[in-house]
Amino acid sequence: MYEAPLDSILVHSFIVEGPTKLVLFDSQLLLPFAAELADYIESIGKPLDRIIVSHAHPDHWSGLYRMHPRFPDAQIYAFKDIIAYMKANGDEILRQRRAKTALGPNLAPEATLPTATLEPGSQVIDSVTYDFQALENGESEHQTVVRLPDLGVLMVFDLVGSKSEHMFIVLPTFNPWIGALEALKAQQFSTLLAGHGLPVQRSDIDATIEYLRTAKELYHQHSEPSPFAEAMIAAFPDRDHGEWIQFAALMLYKVIDP
Repeated sequence: MYEAPLDSILVHSFIVEGPTKLVLFDSQLLLPFAAELADYIESIGKPLDRIIVSHAHPDHWSGLYRMHPRFPDAQIYAFKDIIAYMKANGDEILRQRRAKTALGPNLAPEATLPTATLEPGSQVIDSVTYDFQALENGESEHQTVVRLPDLGVLMVFDLVGSKSEHMFIVLPTFNPWIGALEALKAQQFSTLLAGHGLPVQRSDIDATIEYLRTAKELYHQHSEPSPFAEAMIAAFPDRDHGEWIQFAALMLYKVIDP
């Protein structure tokens, strides 16, 4: 796993190493860290077979702009709905991020789109079995969950966060998201991998459900992003990175696009 520093919101990229090749999940937000990730991948000494985009939020795909030229033979995969969202909105989302944040030149100037469609279901890639699951209306409209059954790994990306950190709630899809988390608890896994910040474990699924239930209540009490974010920070004073929910609230209240 590669983790970006805090100024790139501790976003994670996951590398699965098979006997002869690599599979990368997500490509970072800021271009310098995408380049650093590319350097690390090259240092492993095995070809990168493909890059898989977990969902359509740019902190997980902006770095494709740097990664694709470094690994031109690696196909970029995503579910068809994720591809459609990136195609329709990717460039505008990046423009808004440049206008509304200080990220500026470290963001991709344009969206690099996936080149191949990921299909749900079980696939074997370089002797590693993957179970690709498509979820709707969680942290994003279209979300990938990946289980590696032989390794006991479940990749949930931004669906789950550590109980010690605030989360990114960018859509008012509270009930479907909670339902998805309840279903995840029934899956078999020993290692849980999330998209940002501190390592997570099974108990963080319930902590995320509690966080979402509170967010749902407060969302209906407030009509502006700042009061909502302040209320969430007050409700969870032991969670770090209040700036994450403050930024997410801009998307939740449609000040900027997710």
